[in-house]
Formats: sequence, structure tokens, C-alpha cells
Amino acid sequence: MNAPVQGGASRGGIPSYEVHGTEDEQGFLEFDLKALYLTLRKRLVLILGVTFGLTALVMAAVLQQTPLYTATAQVLLDRQKMQVTDMATVMSGLPSDSATVDSEVEILRSRSLAERVIGRLDLLEDPEFNSKLHEPSAWRWLSPRVWLSEIQDLVSSNAESAGDAARQRAELDAVIDRVLANLEIAREGATYVINIGFTSENPAKAARIANAFAETYILDQLEAKFDATRQANEWLSRRLAELRQQVQDADRAVEIFRSEQGLESSRGVTVSEQQLSELNAQLILARTALAEARAKYDRARQIRASGGSIESMADVVQSGTISSLRQKQAELARELANLSSRYGPRHPEVVNAEAQRRDIDIQIGAEISRIIGSLQNNVSVAETRVASLQQSLREIRGETGEDSQAMIQLRELEREAAANRAVYESFLNRFKETSQQQDLQVPDSRVISPATAPLSPSYPRKMLALAVALVLSAMLGVGLAFLLEHLDNGLGTGRDVEEALGLPHLVSIPLVPAEKGPGGKPLKPHDYLVQKPLSAFSESLRSLRSALQLSNVDNPPKVILFTSALPNEGKTTTSVSFARAAAASGLKVVLVDCDLRHPSVHKTFGLATPAAGLVELLAERLDSEAVMIEDEKTSLRILPIATGTANPPDLMASSQMHLLIDRLRKDYDLVVLDSAPVLPVSDSRVLSRLADETVFVVRWSDTPKDAAQSAVRELRLYQSNIAGAILVAVDAAKQAKYGYGDGGYYYGKYSRYYVN
Repeated sequence: MNAPVQGGASRGGIPSYEVHGTEDEQGFLEFDLKALYLTLRKRLVLILGVTFGLTALVMAAVLQQTPLYTATAQVLLDRQKMQVTDMATVMSGLPSDSATVDSEVEILRSRSLAERVIGRLDLLEDPEFNSKLHEPSAWRWLSPRVWLSEIQDLVSSNAESAGDAARQRAELDAVIDRVLANLEIAREGATYVINIGFTSENPAKAARIANAFAETYILDQLEAKFDATRQANEWLSRRLAELRQQVQDADRAVEIFRSEQGLESSRGVTVSEQQLSELNAQLILARTALAEARAKYDRARQIRASGGSIESMADVVQSGTISSLRQKQAELARELANLSSRYGPRHPEVVNAEAQRRDIDIQIGAEISRIIGSLQNNVSVAETRVASLQQSLREIRGETGEDSQAMIQLRELEREAAANRAVYESFLNRFKETSQQQDLQVPDSRVISPATAPLSPSYPRKMLALAVALVLSAMLGVGLAFLLEHLDNGLGTGRDVEEALGLPHLVSIPLVPAEKGPGGKPLKPHDYLVQKPLSAFSESLRSLRSALQLSNVDNPPKVILFTSALPNEGKTTTSVSFARAAAASGLKVVLVDCDLRHPSVHKTFGLATPAAGLVELLAERLDSEAVMIEDEKTSLRILPIATGTANPPDLMASSQMHLLIDRLRKDYDLVVLDSAPVLPVSDSRVLSRLADETVFVVRWSDTPKDAAQSAVRELRLYQSNIAGAILVAVDAAKQAKYGYGDGGYYYGKYSRYYVN
């Protein structure tokens, strides 16, 4: 059962989220969300169809895919290295920074490592990786994994014209590309663990290839270390031979230069340097002796010059002669004292003793003079020795000055020889270290988890594919629904009519249910309203008549023109049904067919083409009663068109047409004019000036919005009295899904008031 949609209407299609006027923002948001929901509900069939259809296609494609298995081996970059010798500068381990780990990851992805694995496992003869050994399935193209490799195979086929070597290399490159496409290398977070994953159609093969990559990578590290150590040993050996010769040449040059310059040395000191050192020591001693001798001599002279006793001087005191004389002098003094006391001063023995004492004094004086002379002689000898040493020192210094330049050159040669010797010894030690390390190499990585054959395939992941396909297809369906709604140029609700055309929405007339009448033929709308006077369709026509009467309460319109923008929009069906409904209510109604180009009123009633009609009446060939046809089911009078005319607009604008309308207005309660569409011809525009009100017919969700706007604009140019617009052929059930605000939206609540 269908229901009319009357009064104000909500907007169909994609809801607008703009806030207009002073409406509450929260209420408007709720309105828009509801509009969104109803828009989705309107296109629910499309959305579900797209969603489940595409999902089914995707799953069918997924189920056709060859299962792929991924096996993963884990390699640890080991930081705990056993160092037997210090080889940090010859073959150091890997530094523990992120860049190094990333570099090792790239090594695992390298083409050279993949080529070694291919050769080790003979993958060139495996049809899974060599596309030339099998014909791939058409479903294979649905797998993203093979897109790149297939393209590379196509490109590499261009190299076949270059010869066998080029073809073989191209074939190998294609296999390498396919193997690398199935290889997944990833670092485990921020650790030193690297995951080596490989995907294959066979789980055991996937594990075997993943382990082969790990083992080949570790073997590559060992070989790199062996090669580096071997190259270091070879280079050090060659360098040691060169350095050994340089050391020998430098030592030989030092010895030859020392011999030529007479720079023989003892304990690192030359002969001239030794002599100079000894002379300096002797000169110091000689000068010390000279100063001592001169001091003694000067003291002795000073004592003698001053008349003092010189006997206190050390040389005098130490003189044996003077000591002996002093002893004799002492003994003689004792003897003289004894004699003088015994004999008196004139005794001969006393006189003799006195003479002896004087002689001893003379001897002591002579000895002192001799000692002073000896001191003077010592001074002379010391001065001579000092002068001699100074002369020798000057001579030696002259020779040393001549040797100093040679010594500079000698030291330069010695430094060069020492530097060559140090470099030679350093390289010799390094050579011994590398020789010992060559037979002891430990890789920087180790396998901590070998790959095992997976039990379940990693591709295709059916549940994930199902979920993704379901989500994406649903999104596509929703997007397509909104796109269609956006592209929908029809007018679906009263609000659409009012906003697009600027006309009041008078009423929405629903579709007539598909019911059969007498003879099994479907009931036409104007027949349906007679049989179902309490139906929603009949009620909508009565509502239209009420709306027209209320448009001008003081002077209700009597002449109503029905028109539309384009043909086949239901204006004739609407005008015929409206006229019959008015006649059924007891009004005296006349229906005038004014579509001179395509008259269809009589056809709607199932009547034969009349012999005379409107044109003949206007030509005053017949009176109105002669051309009028009476409806069999109601009191409706029909003025049909029998023949056309060459110039319909002129006929509609003629005075005869004016007189006819005036006469009908007087004779009938309601005059209904069914006219031609507005846009194709100008008949309706001219005729609208004769009508009291014009009803603009819009077919629900079918009449293009721009066409309706153009038609209304044309009518306004002719200053037509447009009462409003009506929606016809409304599917109330569909409109109830999204046409909130229209009466049809609430059809479920009041449908019991209709009898259909």
C-alpha cells in the first residue's frame, strides 16, 4: 500500500552538513546523521550487492591461488668475540651500532649472496623460480609477488639476441629477482637479531632456502675474514722485505759516514769529545792548583813584608828541615841556659853555644827563603801548566767545531735509521700476529634459530583476505551509493522541490498499486481512484484540490492548468485523475485537452479519436455540446482534440480561446487544462496566462532538476500564476527510507486510514 507524501519534505540524497538560520546546532547534527543513515538505507541493496559480490569474487580468486609457505631463520650478530691476538686493526669485528646492523641486512639482500644460494641449491633448475621451465597459471597474476618478476622476465627476454652468454645471464638474473622477491629480511626491533624469511610453494623448500641464506651469509663472513687476513699477510710480507732493505741501507750509511769523518766513538762519545772533556777536567785542576800556589806564595810575601813570623805557615810547619833545626835550636837553648847559669855569659862554652844558636837561626831563615822560593816556583809551574792546558783545549775545540757539522749529519742519519728500524719492527710484529690469526677465524654471526618447515601457509591468508575484501568492498559500495546519490539529479522530496524550484510543494501523489480490473487488465490511475475512493492515491488528489482552494480563500481558482518540464512525466494522468476525482466529489468539472501536438486525454480514457474537438470549436464550426464527451463513470465532461493545427501557440493566444475559457469558467465549477510540456514548446507558457493557477508536475526521482528549474523560469517569464509543484508517481515505500519530513515518511503510522 502506498501513501501520499504531503506538506514539508526533507532533503534526499547526500545530506548537507551546513548549519542554516538559527536552528540548534545539536539538533541539526542529529538531522544530518539521520539523513546519512537514511541515505545508506536507501542504497542498502546496492551496498550489499557490491559488498558481497566483490567479496565473493575476491574469495574465489584467493581460493584459486597456490598456497605459499614462509619459513624464518634467525641470525644473531654476536658481540662476544674470542680474541687470541690483538687483531683490532687488521680484522676487527663488527661495531655495535644500528648502521652496521642495517648494513648486514642489506648484505643478506644482495644479489651476490642470492646467486651463491641459487648455485648451492641448484635453484636455476627449479620451475618455481625459473619461469621458462613451466607455464604459469592465469590465476598467478593475482599474486602481487610475481608481478615484478614477470615484468623482469619480459624485459630480460630482450637480451636473447645477444648470444648464449647473455641469455644465460638474463635467465640467472630473472631467477635471482624471483628469489629475492620471495626473500624477506627484517631486523628484530632494536636488537642484533635478523630474521631471514623465505616464501615458497613447498614448506620444506622454504625452510631449506632460508637456512641456506643464513649459512651462506655466515660462510661469506668467514671467507671475507680469511681473504682480508691473507691479503694483509701478503701485503705485510712484501712491505717487510722493503723495510728490511731500507733498515740495512740506513745502518750502512751511518757507519760509512762515521768512518769517513773520523767520528769513532766509545760508549756513544767521540774521541774529540772525550779529549775535550778530559782537558776541561785537567784545566780545572790546574787552575785550582795555581790558585792555591799563588795564595800560599802571596801569604808568605805578605808575612815577610810585614815582619811577621812566617813559621806559622803550613809549608814551613810541615818542613822537616825546619823542624829538625827548631829541635836543635830548642836543645841548644836549654843547653845555653844551663851553661849561662853555671858559667856565666862570658864563658867560652856559652859563647860557643850562642854562635851555634845564631848559625841555626841563619839556617832556619835560609830554609824559609828556600820554601818561599819553592812557593814562587810552584806558582810559575802552575801558570805554565794552565797555559799549556788552555792551548791544548783551544786546539781540541777547533777540531770539535769541525766535527760538529759532521755530527749533525751523522745524527740525522742515525735518526732515519732508527725510524726505519721502528717501522720494520712494528710491521714484523703485525706480520707475526696476522700469521697466527690466519688459521683462527670466528664469524661475527651465528644462527640462533634455524628455519623449520611451516605447518600452515602464509599466503593467501584467507581470513585476512576475507576481512579486507569485505571492508574494502563495503567501502566501495558505500562510496558508490553516495556517488550515485550525488549524481542523482532527480527531485525526491518536497524539500527538494521547494529548495530547487522555489515553489510550494503542494502534494506528493503515490504510485497506483498494480491491481487488475474487469477483463484482467491493470487498472489505470483514474479508474483506480473510482474503485478505491479511500485509497492514498485518491486522498492525495483531494489534498491537491484543497491546497489549490486554500491558495486563494477569497477567490478560489477555477481554471487549473497542469503542465510539466518534459514529456512523459505524468501530467496527463494527473490532470485526468484530478478532474475525475473532483467530478466524483460532486463538482461540475470539464477537462480540456490543450496539447495540440500530442493529444492524449481521449486515449487515457480509452476513447476513439473524436471527429471534432477543440480546434473545431475554436473555429466556430461547432458548439461546445457537440464536441464534449461525458465520462461514463462520473459527471466529468471532456473536451478532446480531434485534429491539430499549424500554429498551436497562436491558437492558444487567440481571442476565441479567451472566450472559451471565460465561458467554461461560468458554466463549470472547475476547469482542468491538460497542456503540453513547457520546455519543448511554448504552448503551455501562453496558455498559463489564461489559467487561474498553474500546477507544475514533477515526476518523483525522474525529472531532472535543471530541466524543472528551466521550465519554472520560463513560466515566470510569462508571469504565470504558479500555485506550486507536485510530485507524482511517488514510491512511498522507498521514500519512507530516506524522505524524512514528508508525509510518506510516516506512512507506516497512518496507513490504516487508507483502504487500498
